[in-house]
Amino acid sequence: MSRKLKGIRRKRNKWQVHVTVGGRQYTKTFPLTTPVDEMRTWRDDQVDTHRAPGAAPAGGSFGDDIVTYLARVSAMRSIKQRTAHLERWAQELGRTRSRRSITPEEIEIILQGWLDTPTTPDPGQRGRPSGPDGLAPGTVRKRRTALQSFFAKMDGKKSSYPNPVKGTDAPKVPPVAARSLDYLSIERALTAMPEHCSVKPGTEKPLSLSKIRARVLAYTGLPPGLLQTIGPADLHLHAATVRVRPRRKGKGVEARTLPLTADGVAAFTAFHEANAYGTFATSALNVVFKRAWKRAGLTPTDVTLYDLRHSFLTLVYEQTCDLATVGRLGLHSAGSPMTARYAMGANQAVDEAAVQAVSAALVTQRQQSFKVAPAVQKPVQNVPAKRARSNKSHTHLHLATRG
Repeated sequence: MSRKLKGIRRKRNKWQVHVTVGGRQYTKTFPLTTPVDEMRTWRDDQVDTHRAPGAAPAGGSFGDDIVTYLARVSAMRSIKQRTAHLERWAQELGRTRSRRSITPEEIEIILQGWLDTPTTPDPGQRGRPSGPDGLAPGTVRKRRTALQSFFAKMDGKKSSYPNPVKGTDAPKVPPVAARSLDYLSIERALTAMPEHCSVKPGTEKPLSLSKIRARVLAYTGLPPGLLQTIGPADLHLHAATVRVRPRRKGKGVEARTLPLTADGVAAFTAFHEANAYGTFATSALNVVFKRAWKRAGLTPTDVTLYDLRHSFLTLVYEQTCDLATVGRLGLHSAGSPMTARYAMGANQAVDEAAVQAVSAALVTQRQQSFKVAPAVQKPVQNVPAKRARSNKSHTHLHLATRG
């Protein structure tokens, strides 16, 4: 044992383990061959055994610690998703136990179960069914990350207790596939979305904002969450620009003004006239869009609302062949690897355009190299004086002979 551990110290040829509960100290010695986890378990047992009646377990129960953790990270952009992931862990591991008692072996078994066992949400419970073989590796990986962040935040970097999640294997996520859609299909899906909300017979049907919002997402590439933060003062339709707020996702992006295409201006004009500002349920909008996609008889059948953002940024890359421009319009931080993921759908088109440009450049250079170079006069060489006189005499002799 090379580093100092809380409540464990060496005394002569044994380990001395101590813990204080309710102002009283409890001590026990262990052989030097005793595993550290065994001594830590003894400390936790003493706290649970000698704590006052009705008091919470050592450090609070796992469920209580989750509440504390979520309060400490409440400003996190994805706090709802983080809360849902930790709720799953609380259901699987148990709420009333101490977080110190959670082992890597338990976590690994739960992770493998999620990967191998199909799941279906209970009636009234939020969520969607898993795949036929279990949850997607990316989803399981996010749940693992949530638990790892929980332990790191609650125990601190210098804790003597190792993070149990680090002793498990992170699920391998398959290679990411391009998610862009062609705009002819997108228009068919948008047309198939309902114009008005469904209400009781005899009641005036209000205008459906889902179709209007989806069109804005399709022709601006904005993420749905950011669209909810845009207000009337952020729109400048005459200048064809929109002001977006700072993003905290990833490394964060500063507030900026984005230019709009003609279709983007038209979409935001309808958005403004319908007063579609404010928050909305992204999941509900996603359901409406997916239903319209199927109603239009389009493929693939596993599209999502976020594919509209991928489609717009893919088209930007196809037209500009510049990832930096894709990153700026996509509101990515400089050098973010996510930019290349959004541009994947145009890789082939950009590569073909690059090869054609290189071929044309080679042809031009080859044609220039085949052009005849202009004649160059050879420099007159200096003839020695004696040889020049000899030539002159020879010339006169030759003329005299002819005469």
